[in-house]
Amino acid sequence: MNHKPEYSVSVDLAVSEKMLSHVGFLAKVSVIAAERLYDMLDESIAALENNPKIYPHYIPQEPVDAELRFKMCGRRYRIVFEIIGNSVFVYDIQDCRQDVDKNLV
Repeated sequence: MNHKPEYSVSVDLAVSEKMLSHVGFLAKVSVIAAERLYDMLDESIAALENNPKIYPHYIPQEPVDAELRFKMCGRRYRIVFEIIGNSVFVYDIQDCRQDVDKNLV
C-alpha cells in the first residue's frame, strides 16, 4: 500500500550545504558516525511530509515574519521549518551547541 505524503518538503540549498558540512566535519573523525548523522537528518526531514503541525513553534531571538516550527533530530540538531499550505520549507539545521539565531534567515 503506497502512502501519499500530506505535505511536500523543500530544503533550502544553504540548509543542504550546512547539513553536508556537518556530516563532512564528522567524517574526519568517523565515517560511520557521519553516515549515521546523514541518515538521521535525512529521515527527520522526510518525516515532515506527514503531520508537521505536531512539532512545536520556534521563537528566534530576532523576530522574523514567519510562523516557524522545529523538530529535534537526535540530541544536538534542530530542524527549523515553516508550513505554508501543503508545503514545508526547511530553513535551517542548527547545531544546538552553537549560537543558533545568527544563522537563521
